[in-house]
Amino acid sequence: MAETNLKIHAYDKPGGSRRQGEIDTFTVDFNPNSFAINTKVEYKQPEGKGSAGNDPTFEKIPALEFSLEFTIDGTGVAAENFAPDKRNEYKSKKKDYVKTQVRLLRDVAGIVNLNGEIHRPNYLAVLWGTFFLDCVMTSLNVTYNLFDQEGTPLRAKVNCTFLERLRPGSGGRQSRLESPDLTKHRLVREGDILPLIAKREYDDSGYYIQLAKINKLKNFRNIPAGITLILPPMEQTDE
Repeated sequence: MAETNLKIHAYDKPGGSRRQGEIDTFTVDFNPNSFAINTKVEYKQPEGKGSAGNDPTFEKIPALEFSLEFTIDGTGVAAENFAPDKRNEYKSKKKDYVKTQVRLLRDVAGIVNLNGEIHRPNYLAVLWGTFFLDCVMTSLNVTYNLFDQEGTPLRAKVNCTFLERLRPGSGGRQSRLESPDLTKHRLVREGDILPLIAKREYDDSGYYIQLAKINKLKNFRNIPAGITLILPPMEQTDE
């Protein structure tokens, strides 16, 4: 399946990464038809007897919600995107492909059967293009809209809703949903080393190898102060 296809990673730790805590991954057949972001502002409406109206009191801005709509296809069209080994696997379970993928998505999210190790649904991260978002799934709606003669579903439209979450230690950083381009630039300070920068920016010091490659640095411990580093979104750490 193409590397550019959206992925939903499941973790059993709130600060999980590819190196620690990843349980499973769901990859869509085709990228989403829509990506909607919902921002809410909560106010408290004062109640006064005999009053015609009151000025609402601001309470909080909750975490951002976002929803995805995509298609699971069991007609064979999606198989063209698969690698040879995945294509053979698809052929072996083609009849039940849609049901299997829906079951996998539910297992990855952990919203039908809770994760017994943490006694809650899984922590998730959605990766697509420049988006890498820590989140939890709040709803999953599946509409089957194509069937074979025996009534087996061949295609399903999936709508998932997620609630963005900030990892512990993020210091209330700005939501990653607020910009479609997550590539950042950081000025190197005296005494900075790449593992510390990677830990600060990605919650994982292991990303220093990728940062060194991207910024063409030969010595990750001795970085000249005053240079600007490119900090793109990361999917996984090189081993």
